[in-house]
Amino acid sequence: MAGEFYAFLAAMDDSDPAFDVEETEAKLARSGFGSKPLFSSLIAEVDGKPVGYAIYNIGFWVDTLQGMVLLTDLFVREAWRSRGIGKQFMHRLAEIGKDEDCEMVVWTVWKKNEPAKRFYEHLGAAAIDDEQLMTWSI
Repeated sequence: MAGEFYAFLAAMDDSDPAFDVEETEAKLARSGFGSKPLFSSLIAEVDGKPVGYAIYNIGFWVDTLQGMVLLTDLFVREAWRSRGIGKQFMHRLAEIGKDEDCEMVVWTVWKKNEPAKRFYEHLGAAAIDDEQLMTWSI
């Protein structure tokens, strides 16, 4: 499904990102299922077949001094979109957050992903306009 998600995003700006399935699977296995997992995940299944996933971790938002669920990826296969699966993921993440004493769910949305922005806004989410996502490779 990760390859499908990359292809979906690449189609939005006509890019062709290199996607190595074997490398991706190895990194996910090591980072999420090894001796020190860096993330947790939810998988949606219909008739025993995966139709979507959400990857997240628990953290702390220092600006408001609140525990948070950091959603790092949410994907639902095209044939299963608009059937409530994404909404179920978000509600389950909220439940997980409450169980972990968190008060918020935080995530990023690619600026070109208008369908995702509409979906999240429909849930009542609001953009943080005064913050900019930064990255530093180490």
